[in-house]
Amino acid sequence: MNKHRLEQIERYVIGYFQARQHTRILAKELFDSASTFANADIVRALEDLEKHERLLVRHTTEGNDYISLTPQGIDRLGLQQARVEDDVPALPHPPKSATKAV
Repeated sequence: MNKHRLEQIERYVIGYFQARQHTRILAKELFDSASTFANADIVRALEDLEKHERLLVRHTTEGNDYISLTPQGIDRLGLQQARVEDDVPALPHPPKSATKAV
């Protein structure tokens, strides 16, 4: 995927959070809303936002797949005043370099 296309989809994902003013969304709702993008392309954008930008984290709770903003993501998107859906903030996975056995 070219870089311009990836950035376009990342902007869509960020805009989705901003439009809903939520810090956690159902992944299915995001995929269903993006008829102009392939699901695989959305997954690539989510991976980039999760691993490189550290703005969000994907997780499963009670059988539902969610995408939650990290504290950095909440700050960057300006959603500090948004309702936080759960008591425990979403934390990104540590970088692979921090989990490698020496």
